[in-house]
Amino acid sequence: MGIMKDFGDMMKGANEMTKAAQEQQAAAMKAQAEANKPVDLNDPMWAPIESVTVDKYAEITALMLKKGVMGVENVNAFAESMGVPSGKWQVVQNGWVQRMGQHMAVRTRYGNLYNEFSK
Repeated sequence: MGIMKDFGDMMKGANEMTKAAQEQQAAAMKAQAEANKPVDLNDPMWAPIESVTVDKYAEITALMLKKGVMGVENVNAFAESMGVPSGKWQVVQNGWVQRMGQHMAVRTRYGNLYNEFSK
């Protein structure tokens, strides 16, 4: 009886894992579909932060990595050379990271642009 019970428990666990995986896949597909919907550029999630759009933010962050820009002073100087208002890089970075955490569409757009600028 012990082997049959163990087998039954194993099958129950496998079924639960399969169900959880299917639910995760469905949630991921829903999120991707949401991200691919046409966007309303008047939506506040797309509003520039300190005059920096998500497109520009993706370009700046990709180029920083590509060029190996390191250190707070160098990062700030580079950001300013790319059009970020003086002393505002941290505000811009925090703002876009927060929006990406709240909006799949922003996260997806940023990721796609970042990949392009990284080439």
